Amino acid sequence: MVDETEPLKDDEAPDDETLAAELVLGLLDGDEKAAALRKQLSDPVFAKAVDDWNRRVDPLYQEFQDVEPAASVWDGIESRLDGGTFDGTIVQLKRWRLGAIVSGALAACLALALIVGPGPFAPTSEPQSVAVAQLTGDIEGLVLAVSYDPQTAEMRVDVDGMPETETEPELWIVDRDGVPRSLGQIGRDGISQMTVPSDHRKLINAAATLQLSMEPPSEIPHAKPTGEPVATGKITII
Repeated sequence: MVDETEPLKDDEAPDDETLAAELVLGLLDGDEKAAALRKQLSDPVFAKAVDDWNRRVDPLYQEFQDVEPAASVWDGIESRLDGGTFDGTIVQLKRWRLGAIVSGALAACLALALIVGPGPFAPTSEPQSVAVAQLTGDIEGLVLAVSYDPQTAEMRVDVDGMPETETEPELWIVDRDGVPRSLGQIGRDGISQMTVPSDHRKLINAAATLQLSMEPPSEIPHAKPTGEPVATGKITII
């Protein structure tokens, strides 16, 4: 059997456009998936390719309802292949199976890249929830990824491609009531880290949305946005 966790050789590595498509379609797993997700956070060009593919594929997903094949179907196919010499086919079959199960889960994939980033490993009895969002809008080349750890109340915002203006980017949380509440102004480029105010932490849930607006410089959060958001993103909890 082929070890599915074995990384691709240099001459087998797909180009960025192909890799982005495979990530969006859910065709990557293991080390390949983790590497692609880290590349999405560190490489703005690749992140834009992922976003472009996500926009192409989303309308297709909306036309179909997910149907999960019975376990006996997969077991029967794999049992027949296991007895032959179709190692490459088995790998593709498992990738296809993964794509059928997790298609549309790009936001959740983004969190995995943040979880496996640098830092000491602390074993836990069960996985801890993490909130993530990828904000997009009309600004050409803007890439903005957000992750929030409810255990520490720390939020990380990774920004790239923000144009120079006289205003500053400010992040807002919008819950079911539709009222934007400021999380504070963030850096124009690179990584910003902030502690979410205690009265805003309960608002960070799967029904909420993050918005980015451009506001006059201020040392304290604004009471409300002065204009329309330039980027928005739905929060996903994993």
